[in-house]
Amino acid sequence: MASGHTKHLWFTLQWLGCQHNSQMVTSLSLEGYYSSLSGVFLVYSVCGRKWGKNSVLGRFVVGDQPLESQYPSLFRVVLDKNIPISSVLGPTRPFYWNLNFRRNLLDSEIEDLEGLMRSLDGLHLSPSVPDARLWPLSSSGLFSVKSFFLTLSQFSGSPQVFPSKFVWNSQIAFKVQSFIWLVAHKKVNTNDMLQLRRPYKALSPNICILCMKHGESADHIFLHCSLTIGLWHRLFQLAKMDWVPSRSILDMMYIKFNGFGSSKRGIALWQAANIALIRIVWRERNARIFEDKARNSEFLWDSIVFLTSLWAYCSKVFKGTPLNVIQLDWIAVCTP
Repeated sequence: MASGHTKHLWFTLQWLGCQHNSQMVTSLSLEGYYSSLSGVFLVYSVCGRKWGKNSVLGRFVVGDQPLESQYPSLFRVVLDKNIPISSVLGPTRPFYWNLNFRRNLLDSEIEDLEGLMRSLDGLHLSPSVPDARLWPLSSSGLFSVKSFFLTLSQFSGSPQVFPSKFVWNSQIAFKVQSFIWLVAHKKVNTNDMLQLRRPYKALSPNICILCMKHGESADHIFLHCSLTIGLWHRLFQLAKMDWVPSRSILDMMYIKFNGFGSSKRGIALWQAANIALIRIVWRERNARIFEDKARNSEFLWDSIVFLTSLWAYCSKVFKGTPLNVIQLDWIAVCTP
């Protein structure tokens, strides 16, 4: 080995707080390393591991990748790739690492070794206990959906929290709730989605069947279509509210309009009216495509009023209120 590189490696090991009394790199002992490795699995970057006596060198995670992936050139010349960490690590504190290579390292491999040593600095290992999985996002170390959800929501630029209360807390049939969930995620079979699933087929005409002007997408058909936007305006006029169309149908679900007040009845009826409008528009779209039947906006509005009133009548908050009373005046039945 060139003396310059040997000297450079020696100073690097001193900087790491290590003691190395040999110039041979085939059996390198590094002292001054504690051991607890809080690592991260290759697939899930937040899931860690408590490294113990039965850890295998090849699966030993450094940073966010296993040793064999992050330092492949070093791993190729390791004498025993399946050796336990307990055999590589010294028996007492301060720990030292015995990384046995089958030949002298090349200059480039020495640089990789320096990087590995820097990565190992400050890590802690528990050689007296078995390995255990660790979830570092909770104090208990156990996985929970809540801890993962809260961590994701803290990232800047992360998507908005899904409007679960609007979709799943609405007092309507589960089948309809599932449909609204698909609408929010833009997974309904509109023309743009069908084209993505069948790129080798050309949809002709690729046009909204309701307005015959624009291409069909979830945001267009449920929000921006001239027929649909007229129904939305009518609903907001009934609630005596000014309304400007949102950018997307998902944004509509996020916004808490309180159209019929903040009482339990008002919230339930407003959710039902919004969902009924989306449902009726989709039914009309399918009727025009598959049955060649078209209904005017007045008929569609009457259908929305009836379906909303029926869902409210079947809900707990409107228990005991006749269907015809609900259908007659939405504002009155929501007023305490």
